[in-house]
Amino acid sequence: MPSSTRPAPMFTEVGQIGIVVPNLKQAIRIYEEVYGIGPWTEYVVDENMIEGEVLVYGKPADWHGVAASTMVGGVMWELIEPHDKDDVFGRFLAQRNGVGGVHHIAVRTPDFQQVRQQQKERGNIPIMTGRFGGIDVDYLNTERELGVI
Repeated sequence: MPSSTRPAPMFTEVGQIGIVVPNLKQAIRIYEEVYGIGPWTEYVVDENMIEGEVLVYGKPADWHGVAASTMVGGVMWELIEPHDKDDVFGRFLAQRNGVGGVHHIAVRTPDFQQVRQQQKERGNIPIMTGRFGGIDVDYLNTERELGVI
């Protein structure tokens, strides 16, 4: 039987599940009161949290929004209410007819720059790139291959 030559895992740990919601306050209430998930820390994503430029499909974008996060075990859950119907999250919500859902799974990698370069070589332009709260983020365009960003 031939041996498999599978590459080393590109992603080694789940850090966050990003869930787009149509109404942040209402979503928090449901998560807390029905499912006991919380407490939530609410925050505004604006120039105070964004370091440098945000790119959407490689082009500069002005992205702002409101969000909330909590820890469930060792994974951060983030609720994101779109600020604009035409931003990355607003379009996701519109595609789902206003029903929220899992938008992305943030994963850690042993070598962020290497993964970024490998994706670039494959012609995979990130959906959104930026530095938020001291963390470099690339929303890899993996939805067709993996079923989620």
